[in-house]
Amino acid sequence: MSPKLGEILPKERLPKRLAIRREKLLLIYAVAAIFILSVGTRLLAGRYGFYMNEFDPYFQYYSTDYIVKSFDQKGFGGLFDYFNWIDKMAWYPEGRDVAASSFSGLHYIGALSYLTLRNIFGLTVSLYDYLVLLPVVLGGFISIAIFYLGKQIDGEAVGVFAGLISAISPPLVSRDSFGWWDTEPIAYLFGILTLLLFISLVGEERMRLPNIVKASLAGILLGLSMTIWGGAMYFVGTVGIVFFIALFFIKSYKTLFESTTILLAWNLLISMMFKKPGYTAFVNPSNMIIYVGLLSCLILILKQRTSYSITNKDRIYSILFSLLVGLALIGFGTVGGLSMRYLTVLFPFQRTEEPIVESVAEHASSTAVEYFAFFSIALFFVGFSIHYILKKTEFKKMAAVVFAATALYFAASFGRLMIYMTFSLAVLSGIGVLVIIRSLLAEPTQYASRTRAGRGFSNTNLKMIFVAFIIIMMFFSSTIWIRYADQPVSLATGSIATKTTIPDWIDTLAYIRENTPEDAVIVSWWDYGYWIRVIGNRTTLVDNATLNTTKIALVGKMFMSSEEDAIKIIKDLAPNRRNIYVVVYTVTYQQLQQGLYLIGGGGEESKFGWMAKIARLNDSLYFDSETNHPTTYFWENTLLGKMLP
Repeated sequence: MSPKLGEILPKERLPKRLAIRREKLLLIYAVAAIFILSVGTRLLAGRYGFYMNEFDPYFQYYSTDYIVKSFDQKGFGGLFDYFNWIDKMAWYPEGRDVAASSFSGLHYIGALSYLTLRNIFGLTVSLYDYLVLLPVVLGGFISIAIFYLGKQIDGEAVGVFAGLISAISPPLVSRDSFGWWDTEPIAYLFGILTLLLFISLVGEERMRLPNIVKASLAGILLGLSMTIWGGAMYFVGTVGIVFFIALFFIKSYKTLFESTTILLAWNLLISMMFKKPGYTAFVNPSNMIIYVGLLSCLILILKQRTSYSITNKDRIYSILFSLLVGLALIGFGTVGGLSMRYLTVLFPFQRTEEPIVESVAEHASSTAVEYFAFFSIALFFVGFSIHYILKKTEFKKMAAVVFAATALYFAASFGRLMIYMTFSLAVLSGIGVLVIIRSLLAEPTQYASRTRAGRGFSNTNLKMIFVAFIIIMMFFSSTIWIRYADQPVSLATGSIATKTTIPDWIDTLAYIRENTPEDAVIVSWWDYGYWIRVIGNRTTLVDNATLNTTKIALVGKMFMSSEEDAIKIIKDLAPNRRNIYVVVYTVTYQQLQQGLYLIGGGGEESKFGWMAKIARLNDSLYFDSETNHPTTYFWENTLLGKMLP
């Protein structure tokens, strides 16, 4: 008879080795499940059609394709043609300097990763297919990065829960889903990795080679994120704020100063590689927070040389002095200016009165209903975690609170920025879950047992109530998350809120591409500029990134003017062109029996009010706020009114 495993190996070693193996295997399964869940959730939109999502990704694809084609034609030298590229078919007649007006890091990362996979590893798919699917894979990597962030802050259990929450979080899914080849996915991933590396550096007593590598990698990732997405300033500023918090928890200020200086240097160097942000990275307000933090740390280093210990009073005074220096620099105008959109984010309670900013749906303020719908079960656990963290203050857990506080502040301005809250609330809710589970699994004291017995209430009852509550909350939340994930791409539905395939825009763009002269100029509202330019392959006046708001106002004025005045405006906007077309999109429902058209929503019938406001016209002349309908003047005296069915 064969000997048993326990007879071969020492008994005292057997359970330990098997337990470690099972634990690691379970962790691998959990991480794999997070990745699969994340990718699967983001693939749901693909069943409606293999298209890019929304509008901006088409421009991002077009710009990435320009780099790939330049490389195929000229080799490595063609990679630099992008910096001299003026797209004459956009922003006509001036044209668009693509490198100066867009975040070029996204285009180069997409192009170089595709060329590497195609030329070295034999990838056979087209660039378009690659970029449609890439955000889905990035979404999986983001969830894995959030897992490691949670693990770094409070262990593997917190990491697993944080990864699961992020895998199905609506704000995140809406920004890294199928076809979303835009700025957020890669920049968000790099930002999370930067925070992960930075908090792992805090508390190191000596500057060793691994720390230098970590700091350098964090700076490179942070700099790349700045060349990809304007919203990456959040991660730069958060690093600065966490730096201030770290001053109260560490002993070796010199090591923190050195590692953060390395991070900052790489961040600035990489940011300056592209025209945007370019040299303005030096005077960026988010980098200013790091400058001020380094000054405060330098003061403490000098203080430490003359004094044996550093008190909280010393730390506070150094921070206050540094903040005064920072305010003085701002007063002297050394900090770079911010656009109205960024100022609205910085001061959420002071909404901009600029109609062009307010007209964008994703710039609307977040509501309490949205917070609960997106993060319902997570919000429940966050309360427990914050209470626990404030009772037992540790740097990494306090950093998680800072992540959540800053994210909440900025998300209050634009609904689009609720993406910031995903990783912070995921980590905090993971801590909260762990706190509750530990409390429920803990053996009750003798006194607590007698008290509960006397009241007829047991620890088992408490556990059952908790489990029932969680099941109910998770069921409610899952319906919200699935609904947001299972959204078709905009082009497949005609850019309206429905799950029915409506090929109107697909057919329209094909008609424009195949039946209009190649030198034709297409005049439309700015929403559709990218679609017409990229898919329709025709010249446009304005699009989603047009910097000349005066031109957008003129297009709005054209639609709100009489036919005669509209023709004059069109000739001024598109001089020296004979073939000019005006595109109007409307959502209507035909009532055949009554012979009527019912105006829906999603087309120009819901945008003409903003056209009037952006053009600085009296919008009450065109829209009756009491009846919530267009006025008779609109139907009889405007170009748009006469072009609508």
